[in-house]
Amino acid sequence: MAEQTPIETYLMTSESKAVMVLLWILKNRDRSNQLNTTFDTVSAECGVTRVTVNRVFQKLYKAGLMTKIRNGQYQLNNV
Repeated sequence: MAEQTPIETYLMTSESKAVMVLLWILKNRDRSNQLNTTFDTVSAECGVTRVTVNRVFQKLYKAGLMTKIRNGQYQLNNV
């Protein structure tokens, strides 16, 4: 995994659970901006609840920033 940029380091100091999930998504996407994961995995690795992960994903869907391809597979848009 690549080193954190200064802005990522700064954002990691945030106590916002949503920011932690967003940073995790950005760090774990593949080269084609796809994400292969489960809510349980994101929840465990970010130290947040599945409800928080679901809330973040729902906001990304509504904003058109993420599309669900199927369970466990997502496409990030405009990234």
